[in-house]
Formats: sequence, C-alpha cells, structure tokens
Amino acid sequence: MKRYIFSVVCLTSLAFPAIASAIDDHEHFVQGCREVLGIYANRDKQRLLAGLTTSPTEALRAGYCIGAISEYQRERECFTNDWYEQAQRISEMSEYAKNGASVEEILETSCEI
Repeated sequence: MKRYIFSVVCLTSLAFPAIASAIDDHEHFVQGCREVLGIYANRDKQRLLAGLTTSPTEALRAGYCIGAISEYQRERECFTNDWYEQAQRISEMSEYAKNGASVEEILETSCEI
C-alpha cells in the first residue's frame, strides 16, 4: 500500500512542472528565439564552439523557436521565408509576450512587421 501511495505521489508531482511551464509558454518561445540569436552569431555561419557552449535547455528552446517559425511559415504567408530574420523580430517582442500574447499571436505579429 505504501508503494502505491508513493508511486501516485511521485507521478502527481511530475505533472506540476509541466503545467507550470505550459502557463508561460509564450515567454519560453521568445527566450528560445533569443537563444537562436546567441547560437548563430553570424547569420549563415554557426559559431565554432556553439555546440560546446550551448546547454541542452538552450538548444531545446532554440529548436522550439526554429520549428515553430518554420511550421508557421509553411502554413501561412509571411513577409519573409528566413526563419532567422523572423527569430530576430520575435526576440525583440518580450514586452508583447509578457502582456499575455500567445505563441500564435507572437508569430502572427512578427510576420506582419
């Protein structure tokens, strides 16, 4: 019985961080786009040591940003097809994200600028 209760408590506690991170998903998205800019110091050339100096968290956030932008551009028409340029615009939208804009709204706004 104790094992059962312990298992339920452990599984329940694992759910809370996921819920907390989903709440501020838009802020993680903007932060991920900032990570992209940090990893790619030069537009077409990755920094030599980027793979060694980038943490797994930074890499995941950057990948989330690039993937979301690429998918958005595939589904909708945008002012540019360059994900890096759009990531630059999104990284400048932290105030917009803090005001509660969704990832979809951030993508839409960055596409219209």
